[in-house]
Amino acid sequence: MFNFGKKPEKQEFSLVPCGEYEVFIEQAEERPTKSGRPQLSVRLKIRDDVKQPCQNRILFLNIFQKTPEKLNDMDRQVGNYNYAHLYRLLDVTGILSSGKEFEDMNDICRLLIGKELRVIVHHETYNGKLSEKIDQLRGVHESDPDEYENSDSALNPAYSAPPAPAVPEDESLNDFQEIISDDDIPF
Repeated sequence: MFNFGKKPEKQEFSLVPCGEYEVFIEQAEERPTKSGRPQLSVRLKIRDDVKQPCQNRILFLNIFQKTPEKLNDMDRQVGNYNYAHLYRLLDVTGILSSGKEFEDMNDICRLLIGKELRVIVHHETYNGKLSEKIDQLRGVHESDPDEYENSDSALNPAYSAPPAPAVPEDESLNDFQEIISDDDIPF
């Protein structure tokens, strides 16, 4: 006979403080969001073999497929995912340097599992709820446990990412035109 006693109280988890963390990819899978939009969902675990706060806590990094009206040719090459975000993740984990070609997103997910990287966590409010956020471009970096151990931000839970630079109101970016040639692309 089983006796579980009282139902346990719902456990509340505190947010991982803003700062830099050495992590490894525990799980990577392609799955839909609640609304059905495809995403690459990457589950990160804060390493316990590096001196840092929040060891073994879990963070998430999601890369979404773009909606048809926002797609460009580069995104179409990678299954309609945001090309820049996916490229950055594969680059900092060293997967791109292998020169391997990928059959599909499952192939990429298999290669991501176990890879180490350094992430910058900040907090963001979405739909009235405060949560951890990792910027897919500026928040993922190559792993460097030696550098990280000596970093002030790594051991300082009060660290917060610097605010984005403000654009003066009198300057306009409407006339900005980016010109890219084949020589500018690294592949």
